Amino acid sequence: MLIAVLNQSTLVADADVLEMTEAVAEQVRMDAAPQWEKAPAAVVFYTDPKLVPEDAHGIAIVDTIQDQPKDVLGFHTEDQGGKLWGVVAAKPALDHDAQATIGDWSVSSLLSHEVLEMFVDPNCNLWANDGKGSAYSLEVCDPVEAPTYMVSGISVCNFVTPAWFDPLAPATAQFDQLGQLSSAFSILKHGYVVYESAGQPHQQFGDGFPDWRKEMKSGPLARTRSRLSQASYRPAEDSSYRPAEDSSYRPAEEDSSYRP
Repeated sequence: MLIAVLNQSTLVADADVLEMTEAVAEQVRMDAAPQWEKAPAAVVFYTDPKLVPEDAHGIAIVDTIQDQPKDVLGFHTEDQGGKLWGVVAAKPALDHDAQATIGDWSVSSLLSHEVLEMFVDPNCNLWANDGKGSAYSLEVCDPVEAPTYMVSGISVCNFVTPAWFDPLAPATAQFDQLGQLSSAFSILKHGYVVYESAGQPHQQFGDGFPDWRKEMKSGPLARTRSRLSQASYRPAEDSSYRPAEDSSYRPAEEDSSYRP
């Protein structure tokens, strides 16, 4: 898997995007891939979109995302040709006193978030049964959005491990990269989850989750909105990591300026 990162923002310098891309690439290689027992994805910064290989998936850093509420920070989706693409908006985070490459709500942590979730569940359709009648969307960064941690001097997003989705995981298991959680299907105060129970979709925020970041969940292409839509028709299943029957998560138009 090759994930190409492009900088289309006027607010974040290419030098910063290069540093954050290299840090996220290291995070995927050293942390996420071993935890999830997957071959590492290559995460590469391209200054020229024309040089991006045809088989690459893409994430663009922009100022704001068109046709979305003003505080939407990012999402990734899949076009009808199966190509994955994502967007990270820098301005909403910077407007709320975040920085480009350091701190819990940094632009680099947003890029890390989108890359990690594209890497683990690229089609945004996997769910895990908690054994108690509910199923949780397989979003590896949402439950632990903050605190972040540093890789090569750049802040990156914490993420949960496969144990987080395992209702039989022992209390001694590592549920997230930083070891902040002590049980499956739990969240930090700056985290959130989307789950389905009795055929109804639900969304739960930690008590410290910033109000301004909740706005990012409401856009027409927002990943959370897609998950809630999936949950509303997802049939009851007994096994973990099962895909939804269909994905309604599609870009509004085939032609998007956010794709490489």
